[in-house]
Amino acid sequence: MSQGEGERKPEEKPKLLIPSFLRPDTYIKEERKEVRERRLRVRRRDDVEEGKAMLNPQIASELGIAGKVELVLVGGGSRERRYVMDVVLNDKVPRGEVWCNANELRRLGIADNSIATVRAPRQQ
Repeated sequence: MSQGEGERKPEEKPKLLIPSFLRPDTYIKEERKEVRERRLRVRRRDDVEEGKAMLNPQIASELGIAGKVELVLVGGGSRERRYVMDVVLNDKVPRGEVWCNANELRRLGIADNSIATVRAPRQQ
């Protein structure tokens, strides 16, 4: 054997090939990911004005919602319905719900207790 083929220096260690999905730095990046939307139940309420949606203040601050809120409902097939409403913050609203006017939801064809994605309106 020649000198460089089979011999290793004592300070060299074999390198381990660790896939990227097992490295701890990827887990740290995923934890920092900020939640910008959440699926909530849409409830019909008569005490809410038309064009407005009542939302829990904690959820609004988590999602970065200030003046307007966007509700996205998935209909049958591939159609997606988006509605933008003014937001009213109220502590009485449960964290998992958003309250809207009953007559307006009937007119739009949204059933009570539907699940919608709630987020701050996207800029177009």
